This record gives sequence, structure tokens and C-alpha cells, in this order.
Amino acid sequence: MPPVRTQVSCPQCRMPVTANLEQIFDVAQDPSAKQRFMSGRFNVINCPNCRYQGQVATPLLYHDPGKELFMTFVPMELGLPQNEQERVIGKMMNDVINKLPPERRKGYLLNPKPAFTLPGMIERVLEGEGITKEVLEAQRGKVQLLQSLLSAPEDQWPTLIQQNDANVDTTLFQLLSGSAEATAAGGNQAGAEKMMTLQAALIQNSTFGAQLRRRQEVLQEVARELQALAQQLTPDKLLELVTQTDDEDRLAAYVSYARPGMDYAFFEALTRRIDKAQGADKERLTKIRERLLALTAQVDQATQARMAEATALLQKILQAPDPRAAIAENLARIDDTFMTVLSLNVEAAERANRKDVVERLTRLNEEIMAVMQEAAPPELQFINDLLQMETEAAAEEALKAQAGQVTPEMVETMAYVGESLRQNGQDAMAERLERLRAAAVGELMKANWQRQ
Repeated sequence: MPPVRTQVSCPQCRMPVTANLEQIFDVAQDPSAKQRFMSGRFNVINCPNCRYQGQVATPLLYHDPGKELFMTFVPMELGLPQNEQERVIGKMMNDVINKLPPERRKGYLLNPKPAFTLPGMIERVLEGEGITKEVLEAQRGKVQLLQSLLSAPEDQWPTLIQQNDANVDTTLFQLLSGSAEATAAGGNQAGAEKMMTLQAALIQNSTFGAQLRRRQEVLQEVARELQALAQQLTPDKLLELVTQTDDEDRLAAYVSYARPGMDYAFFEALTRRIDKAQGADKERLTKIRERLLALTAQVDQATQARMAEATALLQKILQAPDPRAAIAENLARIDDTFMTVLSLNVEAAERANRKDVVERLTRLNEEIMAVMQEAAPPELQFINDLLQMETEAAAEEALKAQAGQVTPEMVETMAYVGESLRQNGQDAMAERLERLRAAAVGELMKANWQRQ
């Protein structure tokens, strides 16, 4: 169920505070509910009176039909009598059960498992995912390590990181990234920035960080290589590239950038090459095929998960009483995958001759563009305005007329946007922006000369 906007009392000063409360996390209705619940970034309030930041205590229900998990939690600090607890939980249970078709209403729904603490509830979900108590204990150790690093002076970080090098891994980075997002969402920007500074220190001073740096370098090399090939990147050329390397990181980069080209015909051609090979070369090519199959399966699984989450988010926004407000609330989750899902839904509606659905989705796309434009930094808004102008001459005139908006930060942003456009295959637009950037640099130099 979508969050409900309501007023609650601040736990610290008791003043009324407006909050978005989410009490039911139903994976059957919204696959992204699991990620939201596991992140702990829900029901957070920021009290304008006493500056309290934290979670609101409220009854919760979690439902995952795939794992047959049906759990409830009533915080003890609410002090609800037993009959009131049963009434509240009963209502939430009915809300979940009534949305299920009759054939999916199974026995586990009649016996929800109560949790005594929120961490205990989260642990039960993790156990359902096959994560053992030993793994959870190791994760707690990583949380403690992050807390000790954040409480230490920054000049001590390199030494402390090297002393704990064995504990710096993917899980630690995921915990830190999630904590930074939650801290920023709670309004503590300084705390979030400190966490990102720690992340940079971990990358620079740990063995795992060195591996991340190398992978990033390989990704950039492969991106440049494939970009240079452009139209010459045929299936045969892609096969040559992947069979000429035994580097795990490079193979992963090829899959990351060229997954659509690794189709059934591609693997058939690779198998024919393996059949013709002999000895050590046959063994090497076989290992490459096995690695490519594993990597493509991982990419496909991640893509399917993102598509499912984007589909659920699209439905949530369409069903919202105020779609524009729902867009603004979920703007951080509206990415390329979401826009792809939206486009696919438009195409499906057109094939079905559902003009009403096409119009509704088209309006939604326009609303998204408008909200993104409003939320963009001023320099990005200005760049977008320039690119939207009918002619390049008109854009250059607008740039000169508003030379006061041209700053070093804007010029840097133009370079970043241009690179992003090239990576997305919009070379003509990138070249236009590069010419506008040259004009902006000229305006910036002129302004500096006039100030001297």
C-alpha cells in the first residue's frame, strides 16, 4: 500500500509533525516493497521544532507470498492494549488478503508470525532469503567497523582501513552506501557527505578498493574500445574480442556493454569455435563460455528485477490520487529502466488501439519531464533549455544574452552531459553541446578579462 500522509507526535518534543507512514509492505502488490523494508528507510520524520530525526513507531505488516512470509510487528512503546493490537493487525491482514485472488489465499495467511522487534523482523526476512545467522553476525561486525571509522578523525582513516583490510568488501560498501542514502533522506547532508568521503578513503586504501579501481579502469577502456568500433562492432568482431582475453574484469565489461549482442547465435558461434579447438585452447575457450553464460545470467536476472520494480512503480504512480506528487516523491527511482518500461507500455497500448491509455501514459511522461526539469540544478536547467532551442544559432544567442549564468561549474556540467549523450548514442546532440560549450568557455574568458 502507498504511504499515507498523516500527523504524528514527535517522540522527543511531542509536537505534531507531518509524516508519510507506510505500514503494509506487500511484495505481492509491489516487488520494490522488500528493498524498501530491508533498507529501513521508511516512516522517517524530521521535527522542525527540536530537530529530531528518526523512525516513527507504528504497527507493521510484511507479506512475501513467494516465501510464504506473513509477519506483524507492534512496537511496545505504543502501549496498545491487546484488543487494540488485534483490531489494527486484523484490518491490515484483511487489506492484504482481500487483494489476493482466491486461489492464492493459502493457510499461512491465517497465522501471521509476530515479531518482537523491528531488527528481528528484518532478520526473519533475511533468513527467508537463505542468509544465515553467521552471515548476519558478520554484517553486524561490518556495521561496527563503519561506526568506529566514522567516529575516528579522518587523518586516521588510512591506517584504520589498512588494519581492517580483510573486512573491506562488497557488503561493507553496500552498507555504507545505504547508510549514506538514508542519512541524506533524513536531512543530514553533512553526515551523508562524510560517509561518501569515507567511501573514497576505502577505495584508495584497501585491497578491495584497488580491485574496484581496476574494474573501473577496465570498464572505461572497454567503453572507449566499443565506441571506437561503432558500426564495425559486428557479431563476429564481438566474438573475436571476448575470445582474445582471459581477464575476468574485461569479460564482465564486455557483457555489461554488449549484452544484447550475446544472443543465441553468438553462443552457437562460440560453441562451434570450441568444437574446432584442441588441447589448451579448447579448455580456455570452454572456460570463457562458462564465464560468459554466468555473467549474462547475472545481468539478465538484475535486469528482470529492475524491470519488475519499475513496473510496480509505474502502477503506483498511475494509481496515485496526485500523480505529479507521486512522481516528485519517487523521482530518485525514475531512471532509464523506468522510462523504458513506460515506453514499452505506450507501444503495447498503441498495438491494442487503446487511445485512452496512450494519452494517459503520454501525459505521465510529460509530467515526469516537467518535474525533472524543476528538480534539476539551475545550470542543468539552462543547458537543457539551450538544447531544446530550434536552432544552434538561437542557442548561442541565448548563451550570450545570459552570459551571467556561465560559470566554471556550468562548463564542467556541459562536459559531463556531453559525455553522457555520447554514451547513449546521441552523437549529434553531444556535438551540438560541445560547440555550445566552446562558446560558453569564450564567454567565461571574456568575463574574466573584463574583470581584470
